[in-house]
Amino acid sequence: MSKAFAVVVCLLLGSSVMATEIPLKNADFELPMAGLRIPGWSRTQHAGVRAYVVERDAERFAHGKHSIRMRRTTEQAYGMISQVIEAADLAGKPVELAAKLKTAEVGKKGWVMKMTFLRYSAIIDQVRATPVTGDTEWTEVAIRKDVPAGTTAIEIGFLLLDGGTGWADDVHLRTRAVENDKTDASAPGTSAAADNRAGKSR
Repeated sequence: MSKAFAVVVCLLLGSSVMATEIPLKNADFELPMAGLRIPGWSRTQHAGVRAYVVERDAERFAHGKHSIRMRRTTEQAYGMISQVIEAADLAGKPVELAAKLKTAEVGKKGWVMKMTFLRYSAIIDQVRATPVTGDTEWTEVAIRKDVPAGTTAIEIGFLLLDGGTGWADDVHLRTRAVENDKTDASAPGTSAAADNRAGKSR
């Protein structure tokens, strides 16, 4: 074994990451919709007349045979699909939310993945991924954060904050523990604890 190869192996071993999957409902959107209902997920919008069409897509998907698609049909502040996971035992642990996202003609405010940390119905904090805009092919997006003290639940979701169409598929929520490495592993994102209620409605 060469010295250079040995160094690489040691570095990889020294920063090994252990991930534990947190079960989600219908994380790949394979379950049929019941009318407007998405099994395991809630859908909401800011206010007013219905402004979003949410459907399973059997032609464009990143995993399995379906994805979920949200399209804005009239101007509105935001539309969201979300899921709430009990998380009382996760306080203080690093968690990662990852999914495959795709967009078509989405405006600059974007198609945004987010995690909201709740203490019962009160919002403790929120982190958002960088908005996906324009026309994009399937891309894996991830956001990470230590679960704040006092958290009882985590709401994960996808926000359409502008015109256009956004897709999501292959969603994963994991706890992550980095062994022998104190490097900050936070993915790019935006803390939004002080934001307005866009994306914070359950």
